[in-house]
Amino acid sequence: MSVRSSDRHKAAVIEALRRAKFKFPGRQKIYVSKKWGFTKYERAEYEELKNAGRLAPDGCNVKYLPEHGPLSEWKKFREILVPV
Repeated sequence: MSVRSSDRHKAAVIEALRRAKFKFPGRQKIYVSKKWGFTKYERAEYEELKNAGRLAPDGCNVKYLPEHGPLSEWKKFREILVPV
């Protein structure tokens, strides 16, 4: 089971999962992820990339915008992020 919440609700979510784990058979553990939401980036790295404009929203995930590649692709991504 995977739960996503804001940092201010972290204690309440952990307590709710602690109580709910008794409803499921077997040994249940609660892990707090270092990742930002359901992305593959850790919190500090995500903040750096977002501030640098290297990430574009893509549903509940994000797209990484590389610096390399054709200039036409780079311009297309820039128009999506910052419309003129």
